[in-house]
Amino acid sequence: MYSILWALLYGLLGYILLNYIQKFKNYGPKALKGPLPLPIFGNLLSIGNNPHKSLYKLHDSYGKIYRVWMGDVYTVIINDIGIMREMLVNNVDVFLNRPKSASLKYYSGNYVSDISSSSDATWRHHRDIAAAALTKTKMKHLYTMLDQQVVDLLASMSDLEKSGQAFEPRRYSQRFTMNAMLKYVYDKQIPYGEDVNSGLMKEIIEPSDAIFQDMGTGSLGDFIDLFQPFTTLYLNLFDKNAPAILNFAIKQYHEHVASFKEEYESTPRDFMDVLITEFKDDPDKINKIAYMSLDVLLAATDTTATSIEWAFLYLANYPEFQTKAADELLSVAGKDRNITLADRSSTPFTCALIKEISRHKVIGPFGLPHSASQDIEIMGHFIPKGAQILPNYMAIASNPEYWDNPQEFNPSRFLGQTPSGWSIFGWGPRNCVGQGLAQDELYLGIANIIKKFIVSSIDGKKISDNDVFGLVIRPAKFFVTLKERK
Repeated sequence: MYSILWALLYGLLGYILLNYIQKFKNYGPKALKGPLPLPIFGNLLSIGNNPHKSLYKLHDSYGKIYRVWMGDVYTVIINDIGIMREMLVNNVDVFLNRPKSASLKYYSGNYVSDISSSSDATWRHHRDIAAAALTKTKMKHLYTMLDQQVVDLLASMSDLEKSGQAFEPRRYSQRFTMNAMLKYVYDKQIPYGEDVNSGLMKEIIEPSDAIFQDMGTGSLGDFIDLFQPFTTLYLNLFDKNAPAILNFAIKQYHEHVASFKEEYESTPRDFMDVLITEFKDDPDKINKIAYMSLDVLLAATDTTATSIEWAFLYLANYPEFQTKAADELLSVAGKDRNITLADRSSTPFTCALIKEISRHKVIGPFGLPHSASQDIEIMGHFIPKGAQILPNYMAIASNPEYWDNPQEFNPSRFLGQTPSGWSIFGWGPRNCVGQGLAQDELYLGIANIIKKFIVSSIDGKKISDNDVFGLVIRPAKFFVTLKERK
């Protein structure tokens, strides 16, 4: 018995030693520099629970591009627009795919069923479907529906304002964006008479929030090979969130099939109809349709809703900019009608305010990671095959090389010249497929909120803009006071 234990102990120590030696592989004179890794954990312990902040600080020590070891994963952090474009646009075939991990494999249906995590030909096929479907649906009813969502959101806010209650932006922002995407994906809607913490909102939002938090923070098994089987086992045995969301999507599929007509192949009601037509002869169609529809629904909802939530916070904290935007919007639309997309070109300060909110608090500090499919040299820097690539959008958004006084909240910076290539939606073919819709939702939602309401903190003090890290960066829950503009 003791001999077995000693053998296991020596085997473990040997594994740890070999694992550590591999982290010091010589990649030549053009190898990236980075902090000294520890055995097994690499730099994970020093990166901590707020990697968007700790990795940003390493920019000062290691410059525009450097490496860290996230456990066993050699990870390249990029803080430069030029290098980012060279990798993700000019060398897209090398950096097209996503890195593999236990959590991503579990949440994506083994990588082959969704858009954001699938690879190569599967990804290209699925993205083409999504892009084409967005165009069809947009032409049919999407923007009429968005205008109605604005009306319903403002009405629910007015009811709350008249009651004298404090307003909690999170669930209302989520319902606004969730309704837009529910209509697009499943031709469904959450009734505005329904409480924001019950019903369909609770059924979808609570598990999706948990999934985004888990995917953003990751687990040890996503980075350390030794722990990967345990993470996989835990998710398969104990996770309740992914099955709940998947069952919801499968239910929508069966409802659509039951009511599907031949005419919907050419004039689809929604994205689900497009997927049913596209995959009708695929033996794995239910799985692929469920995951693809969820990918579009959840990604578009969470990012846009969180941006609107941050907008409430910054409107309350900077009343002078809120007033300036309101004056501009009222001068364009008057008191009696809502803002439409046709007003965007006539409201440059409001557009600048929305862009500054997105720059000052980048909700997706790293976007989704990429992976190098081969050894490659990029602008004098060697990137090894298998490296995980993290674009550091937060570092770029805070870099004085690109922005004057980047820590200052100043919408006027977007009334002048901005850095060439700056984008929060990614670079190259794997950028956000729904970025046009997201920008339109943000404009319609935020502009009409500003035009109709004065947003203030509940105690007259600034609201803390400390953030909570996940797949998206969100504020701690907060409340504001609403007052209709006279």
